[in-house]
Amino acid sequence: MLKQFEQYIQKHHLFQKTDRLLVAFSGGVDSVVLSQLLLKTHHTFDIAHCNFQLRDIEANEDTHFCETYAKHIQAKCYLTYFETKQHAAQHKMSIQMAARDLRYAWFKHLLDEYHYDYILTAHHANDVIETLFVNLIRGTGIKGLQGIPQKQIQTVRPLLFASKEEIINYATVNNLSFREDSSNQEVKYKRNFIRHQIIPELKKLNPSLEETINTSIQFFKQSSDIVQQFADKKFKDICHEQHQKLFINIPLLLQESQKETLLFEWLHAKQFKTNQIQQLVEVLLLDSNTGKQFISSTHQLLVDRIFIIVKAINHENITDEYSIPSLNDGKHLPIQLTFEQTTDKTFSNLKNIIHIDYSTITFPLTLRKWKNGDKFKPLGLNGFKKLSDFFKDNKFSLFEKQELWLLTSKQEIVWVVGHRMDDRFKLTENSTKILKITYNPKVATENVIT
Repeated sequence: MLKQFEQYIQKHHLFQKTDRLLVAFSGGVDSVVLSQLLLKTHHTFDIAHCNFQLRDIEANEDTHFCETYAKHIQAKCYLTYFETKQHAAQHKMSIQMAARDLRYAWFKHLLDEYHYDYILTAHHANDVIETLFVNLIRGTGIKGLQGIPQKQIQTVRPLLFASKEEIINYATVNNLSFREDSSNQEVKYKRNFIRHQIIPELKKLNPSLEETINTSIQFFKQSSDIVQQFADKKFKDICHEQHQKLFINIPLLLQESQKETLLFEWLHAKQFKTNQIQQLVEVLLLDSNTGKQFISSTHQLLVDRIFIIVKAINHENITDEYSIPSLNDGKHLPIQLTFEQTTDKTFSNLKNIIHIDYSTITFPLTLRKWKNGDKFKPLGLNGFKKLSDFFKDNKFSLFEKQELWLLTSKQEIVWVVGHRMDDRFKLTENSTKILKITYNPKVATENVIT
């Protein structure tokens, strides 16, 4: 096993003798064997241990074992204690996911703070198989069938070549001491259920299950690369990103026979589930689909006339109305507006800049969201127009209406910000005091879709 370990590191260029290594150390047989293999191959390393405070006395005994072990091998031992149950409840996730998020965030902190090159975890070949089944159940597409990568930025898994049985045999032959985690036997956890119930039954059908699946994983990886290349090419043809939103051209997408796979590749990272993508395709095939929305944990998706529009959910605390007491009091606004008194009567045809007659407005001005019944007098028109009709005429999407702001004076609309000012506030030959108002969007506004 020692020779295999060295060959695996060299073959996949995992790390070098000169690298500063940190081992994720639970005290279990996997991490103990990993540390022993590193010692025998003359790699220097330190260890990091997490106490998730889930198993009371047993967890504290694990921590004590790790401290003692570190002293025995003359390595530094970093320890931390997590309020795992509280974190899981707060973020509405499983205990296992909470523990994963907490430990990897801490590992990243240690790497940055103490300048380690890599964090090494003791994942092995059986973990790869279990992960494949977990991902298959979750519905992660072909990417989830690739198992666990040997190297992922600063995370390295140098034991993926070895089975659990080989690791235990190595520990037994070398008389290694390690801790047993009793929770690993509890089948209430999805991974443990797969490990103790599903895989043993499948091995009855195929005693070489590990070898068969690991071989298949190599094909899955290559197939995933092919799918990714195809999706990337189609992305350039069908999609574009603008104003921090993703736009997917519906007519072009519907021409594709692999539309479900393409949508999965483009939307899965935005936390949309496979059943949502299937429902989305069904909606697209209907004659009347405009306005349908889908929500993930991080993003909002709208089926508009021509495009599927996807944007991140804004968790900022934004109110619907802001007062602007004077020219210099716009820093607290949710959008960037600047006010400048000028004598320049130059008319701007840019949507983001207006010049108005200063005498027609009264401070404080108000910046607010639109309401049903709002109307204004669009520049160049004689009559009033309902804002809802203005939206319809200009084919505003639901997202555009949600993000829209109105600048008002004495409850009269001065400007549909970034779109159209009101005719009542325009410059005339008699205008002497001029107010220039500039809207500075955070993202450039070239190639605006209308």
